[in-house]
Amino acid sequence: MQALMKPQLCVRSENATDEYLQYLRQMGLSHCFVMFHNDHSNYEDVNRILDKVRGAGLTVDDAGNGFLYKHMSIHLGLKDRDTWIDKYNDLNRILGKAGVPVGYIGNSRVSHTGYFASDLTHGAKGRTVDMDEILRRPPLYDHVVEEEELWDAFHYLLERALPIAKEVGMKLSLHPSDPPYPMYEGYASLIHNSDCYRKALKMADAIEPGILGIKFCCGCWLEGGKNFGDILSDLREFVRAKRVLTVHFRNVSCPLPHFTEVLAEDGYFDMMSIMRVLVQEGYDQAIYPDHIFETAPGTGGDLAQFAYAIGYMKGLMDAAYNEIK
Repeated sequence: MQALMKPQLCVRSENATDEYLQYLRQMGLSHCFVMFHNDHSNYEDVNRILDKVRGAGLTVDDAGNGFLYKHMSIHLGLKDRDTWIDKYNDLNRILGKAGVPVGYIGNSRVSHTGYFASDLTHGAKGRTVDMDEILRRPPLYDHVVEEEELWDAFHYLLERALPIAKEVGMKLSLHPSDPPYPMYEGYASLIHNSDCYRKALKMADAIEPGILGIKFCCGCWLEGGKNFGDILSDLREFVRAKRVLTVHFRNVSCPLPHFTEVLAEDGYFDMMSIMRVLVQEGYDQAIYPDHIFETAPGTGGDLAQFAYAIGYMKGLMDAAYNEIK
């Protein structure tokens, strides 16, 4: 029997309403991920929300709290990092014991120049990056954060996080920097090309083999272009190695130094070729349509945008499966 991908959307813990869960089911979705607000990252609320989501007929593939797993004290190795690593591990213990198979790790951040309307976005507002503008910005912190400093802090985190994840039966997924550029705003990027992923996986496997995996963000690969790697060969490699824990399905107008996020069918890359690789390699984990446009009031908002993105993504998926029947 052909392994099937799991299209999913996000459920935010503060928005896990009956109506929103019904919206997911009405699109034919049976999978989601949950992002927990700080106020809901305790044992009682996590289990209450997971029970509600599952009670609506949805499987939770992955979950976490962005405030915790992206906390700068952890990733900059500040004096209070152990306190925040403990909080991060506490949530992973709760999630793992509640049966969530994948959590999050890493200091990926999202920078951009703004959201602008253009012909590329059909008049909606799309996230736009002008790397020349970003490189003129002052440092975010009181010193330049070099790549070696980030890797040292990441190794420290892995030593403390991976054993906890293994203990509760979880894997941890790592997202690249977005945009994937080696240094900007006085802050190096941990993952800015596919070799960075290979380094991270090797580092993690020396501590606890097989626990660290990849959020394969198509958008970041395409933003970086050849400087990030070959998206199709990298995808085959990492899927075959069982390291891709989720796929973020997104296209952009062109590679850096300037790009705009666009509809999947409007970007410079053929997204069907990505879907074809996933099907050929038997990828059977989560796939998510990722960023969407900011639309004008009265045109449907996020729900309409995500419904369009899910429908297009599922159409490509069906076509790719039909090719190998």
